[in-house]
Amino acid sequence: MSFKIAARTILHLGSELISSDGIALYELIKNSYDAGAKNVRISVVNRLARPVQRDFLQMSSDPRPLHELKRLIIGGLIEGAPQVADLKEDVADASNYIELRVAVIAANYIIVADAGTGMTLEQLDSAFLTIGTRSKLREKGSGSDGFVVLGEKGIGRLSAMRLGSHLVVTTATLQDENWNKLVIDWSRFDHASDELLGDIALAPFQGERKQSSSDHGTSIHVSGFHREWSKAHVEEIARRDFAKLNDPFAKEPRFPIILKYNDEVLPIPRIEPWIFEHAHGKLSGEFRQLSNGKFYLSGRMGFGQREEAFGYEEVELLSFSDAPDPSVLRAIGPFEVEFYWYNRGLLKAMEGVGDLATVRNRLAQWTGGLLLYRDGFRVLPYGNSDDDWLDLDRKALARSGFKVNRAQLVGRVLITQTGNPQLKDQANREGLIDSEEKRAFQDVLAYLVQQTFWSFISRMEKAAKPPSEPVRQEVVEQRLQTQEQRLEKNLNLLQNLVPEVRKQPEIIKEIKSGISEISSVMADVRALADEYQEGRKQLLNLAGVGITVEVLAHELNRATETALETLQHMPSSASDRALSTLAAQLKTLQKRLKILDPLSTAGRNRREKIQLRGFLNEIMESHREQFAREGILCDLRVLPQSGSNITVTAVRGMIVQVLENLISNSVYWLKQAKRIDPDFQPRLWIDLDTVEGTVRFTDNGPGIRDEDHRAVFDPFFTKKPAGQGKGLGLFISREIAKYHKATLELERGDDGIYRSFVLDLGEMV
Repeated sequence: MSFKIAARTILHLGSELISSDGIALYELIKNSYDAGAKNVRISVVNRLARPVQRDFLQMSSDPRPLHELKRLIIGGLIEGAPQVADLKEDVADASNYIELRVAVIAANYIIVADAGTGMTLEQLDSAFLTIGTRSKLREKGSGSDGFVVLGEKGIGRLSAMRLGSHLVVTTATLQDENWNKLVIDWSRFDHASDELLGDIALAPFQGERKQSSSDHGTSIHVSGFHREWSKAHVEEIARRDFAKLNDPFAKEPRFPIILKYNDEVLPIPRIEPWIFEHAHGKLSGEFRQLSNGKFYLSGRMGFGQREEAFGYEEVELLSFSDAPDPSVLRAIGPFEVEFYWYNRGLLKAMEGVGDLATVRNRLAQWTGGLLLYRDGFRVLPYGNSDDDWLDLDRKALARSGFKVNRAQLVGRVLITQTGNPQLKDQANREGLIDSEEKRAFQDVLAYLVQQTFWSFISRMEKAAKPPSEPVRQEVVEQRLQTQEQRLEKNLNLLQNLVPEVRKQPEIIKEIKSGISEISSVMADVRALADEYQEGRKQLLNLAGVGITVEVLAHELNRATETALETLQHMPSSASDRALSTLAAQLKTLQKRLKILDPLSTAGRNRREKIQLRGFLNEIMESHREQFAREGILCDLRVLPQSGSNITVTAVRGMIVQVLENLISNSVYWLKQAKRIDPDFQPRLWIDLDTVEGTVRFTDNGPGIRDEDHRAVFDPFFTKKPAGQGKGLGLFISREIAKYHKATLELERGDDGIYRSFVLDLGEMV
């Protein structure tokens, strides 16, 4: 016994699997390319008005008198259409309803023809009629001169079902003396049929003799249309689908398409040079494998006359992608990306192009995000007007100005079959098969657009404007309000799920105290905003306090959520141990919250004497639980002797902000390095040099590459994923140093990587 396959299954693999006429034709075009043709010719012929054809074909088996039907059909003939006289003669000569029906079905048709290698009679039977044939799969990799076989699933030919109910294949190789033919009536595979697939006999046969022995190639003739194929519909396919089927960035189309409608050649648009020349910003990048086997993403960005390089190592790519480990990143394979960005508010009329409306309309033909091309041929539907595969519009909408959305981008991504074997098409040609590699691929591209490029143009635009507030009060308040709501919800849930918690009033008191502390500090931030009269000093406090508060609120949430998860999966007998652990974590958090005291309204502007060694010890102690949790070894080294000390005069709260930010950055990147190498031992060294008057923060993480060492201090520059980094911490820290007439710089290591931040205490000593 084995599966019995109903004939109507072919419908699921053909007309119902293919979502548009453009995709159906694309599949037939790819067959022509795989046959080694230099181009493909598509002719759409309309000789009979669609309403007349449809009404006739929908008639019952007991139609009106034959002469009335003939008169109806002749009245619907399209004057001037190709071979309309032949059709009129076929209609007039029909001696019965069946012959008339044949003529009506054949009235309108599509021919997809090429001069490729063609198929023998045997190949028509063994390959074309074998669903899921591996014939093309075996050809992959066997081509030369850059030729790559596109097909692999063996079902592309079934896409012709979407276009019409009748198919005639005419084909021949150079060695054949006659044309080989196959005729298929797809209506026999209709849902109303109970036939099994094997019961429907289809047999290719030998047709007429070739006019020339040099003739070869294949012609796919489709008739019995399922819809109206008007000139407007064909032009829409040319504009929406065929224009982007070949890589439009290339100088010449890789596989030319010659398109006709009723013998009129219809142009297929190509992207115009002015579109590239008048872009306001651009990015080009390459994801490639280095000699050490690791992958690296690098490239350049431009904005006006300014250019900037970017580069991401695996540890950075892993931090903002969905890849669980480096092997998934490497399995993506090499790719190239290029896109152009347009500020629609700056567009204007162009000589040789047209007025502003014309410029916008012609640009809109190509905008829509990043198109994806494999070996020069498009992977659908990425880049369509209704497809936002990189989630660009939602991210742009969440930012002021709706910057870097799909309507502003013209771009492409290039992959290959040999280089990217894990990025495979779905059977319905609607994107890539979901996999870890595909998701990581999307994450990397999305970050490149949403973060790398967005941050770049934001910095370039800000550089041309007067200094402005780096972080708005309402943004900080909104983020904190979300954290407070989570805290209250978690606390209530904790008490409801574990009644024993109510018997531990100290724990509840600790959590509520933490919430109260955070709310109190945020109240100070609001008061500070109201008093915003003193310039940069208040500005630095506002931004830095907001960020610090958010970090600590996140830590408190993490502790309560971890406790909830632990308690929900533990027997009641073990709850005491869990509560004890929670209490220990909350005590540590109280130490962290205590660090916020100098940031209060009362203490934010007051300079005071600070014994730096004890101060650094206090900071480290507040992070001890975090270091233990992440397996980070942290050492405070005092030079030239362990007992030496140094006193500085500074605003304690501001110095807290600098130290907390440097520690936070180290912890984040050390965690990412641990993901790359599970055997990695993260280390952090804080060196206080009481003679030189410096505090040096060094870790053994990935560090900062030379091309980024200046940009890290720019506002909004970050290599962390969205939600993890604002790109303001180091900018604020350096401004605080300047405020104290000190400096904060990066120090280059012997390997060319920057792994140390040096705070030169300057006039604070």
